[in-house]
Amino acid sequence: MYTSAVPVQPPQPTPPHSREGTESTPPPKWGRLGGGEQLPSALHLRALFPHLATHIEELRHWQILDPTSPDVGALVNPGYGCADNKSTSAFVTQAAYLLLATGVDDPELLARMNVAAAYLLAAQRPSGNIDLPSVNIDSGPDTGFTVQQLCTIFELARRERRDTGGWLPVLEKLERFIRGAVEGMKIGGFHTPNHRWVICSALTQARTIFPDLEVAEVVESYLAEGYDIDPEGAFIERSVGVYDAVNDRSLLFIQENWDSPAALHATARNLDFCLHLLHADGTAETGLSRRQDYGTRSVTAGLVHCYLLHNHFAPTAHFVSAAHWLWDAKAAGENLLWTVYALLKCGDPAPASAPLPTSYSRHFPHNGLWRIRRERLSASIFQDATRLLTLVHGQAELTSLKISQTYFGGACGHFFGEKLDVAEGVGVLTSGGLRRPRRPGYELPLGRPVSPQEWNTAFAQRELYELPAAASTLRVSEAEGGLDFHYRNVQCVDKVAVQIAFDFPPGGVWETDDTRTIPAAGQPIFLKRGYGQMRYGSDVIRIGPGAATHFMWPMRDAETAPNHSRVLLTFWTPVDFQFQIRTFRGVG
Repeated sequence: MYTSAVPVQPPQPTPPHSREGTESTPPPKWGRLGGGEQLPSALHLRALFPHLATHIEELRHWQILDPTSPDVGALVNPGYGCADNKSTSAFVTQAAYLLLATGVDDPELLARMNVAAAYLLAAQRPSGNIDLPSVNIDSGPDTGFTVQQLCTIFELARRERRDTGGWLPVLEKLERFIRGAVEGMKIGGFHTPNHRWVICSALTQARTIFPDLEVAEVVESYLAEGYDIDPEGAFIERSVGVYDAVNDRSLLFIQENWDSPAALHATARNLDFCLHLLHADGTAETGLSRRQDYGTRSVTAGLVHCYLLHNHFAPTAHFVSAAHWLWDAKAAGENLLWTVYALLKCGDPAPASAPLPTSYSRHFPHNGLWRIRRERLSASIFQDATRLLTLVHGQAELTSLKISQTYFGGACGHFFGEKLDVAEGVGVLTSGGLRRPRRPGYELPLGRPVSPQEWNTAFAQRELYELPAAASTLRVSEAEGGLDFHYRNVQCVDKVAVQIAFDFPPGGVWETDDTRTIPAAGQPIFLKRGYGQMRYGSDVIRIGPGAATHFMWPMRDAETAPNHSRVLLTFWTPVDFQFQIRTFRGVG
């Protein structure tokens, strides 16, 4: 009864969040974060119907329906160009959500779900686990992600009494898949910290749906490790853009299905921490992340369902406000699956009413972060990094501030803030310049033969001609519309080249008193005197005063920024220099 549906053209990706001008940035739908007149939010189930239906219509063209294919029923992942378990399970889950949300049992869609479920069974390994073709084979964690989704189908279908008729063959196959997957997850292990909670939560969900499953020993083994939440609310991976949502969702499932109040408490702390990483447009500061979202800037819409689910279990008004605001800030159609699940489970949220944090100065010493937020302006000052600062003002962004010297390589010459002290609105970063053994200095001769084989081991026997470490401080203080800085060499050797580098993403317009240009990515600019500003639409970041005592285009050992425009202030040591960053909107 099926015909081939081999894909020809991949679906077009959703354009990334734009920062390049007012024309590409949609006006806010909900009003300013945490205050002002608020417009109605689009976060309700009926508003998601068109996006969900359009998404499923696109996905169905990627399903293999040729009965002679060994992968019949599978969905092709456009990025892999082959059948993919996780794409297939996501299609089944979203199709089920559409039928549940609309109350319509579409025979053609149920038939597609049924053949997709058959593929999942056929592709399941003898262990019960599935593969992630790009990296993980016989993968318990990837099986856990899939089981998380599929268990919600049973949860919601039973609640809505939709487990009869055309649903029966689908659910029968999914039950067989889940039961086999549980056996695989029980022995499969994990790679990364978040995987533990994905597996653990999937086991608890499966046991709730199928009470005869024996999972207690494995679940308790995972829970015995304790949730990896630090005193400030950050998980080990510190990934606000990706894995915080994975952790929070998983812990909420554990709380619901295994009665773990500690999981609910940990989730609340992380969700509050995440609120203090948001910029005014809903994008997040990812400079703390230890995963692939590091340094990216996108709306954290993946957290929406976590705020809704937490509110379902423990009503928290400002979490509802956060869900509304993040959903309205995202690109249409993003993060549909779990958002639809949260609305199906919890119902449409009440209108947003509680204020969110928009003006604060908060030091997170455990994570080495000082966050400053003043409405449209937000800044992050980092400890234990060469990226000392990021700053966002509306559309305008300073991706990094870095300081370096041409002094015995990066471990000695880079300003690396080993210490960050914050008190009364003033922060001081301290860099000792001693991160490389036996440097700064030169090796002295041993006065005896040294064979090539002995070269490395002989270092410990050599005396050194030692030089002073490049010890420096950077003082940062709040000012109206920006920040003031004081960079000072505490200890140094004279006549060493220094640069202060400001890295801006492409798309800005650079302006000084006598220059206006659109710099290209990878282009260095020397600000010799006065002040210069980078403009993105009506938002501007202004820096200065300028300084230029040398003109080394790529200064040796300095970290490069090939995807950014770099504005440079240059010096010879010793340096004792005060500069500022200011932000504004308009002509200026």
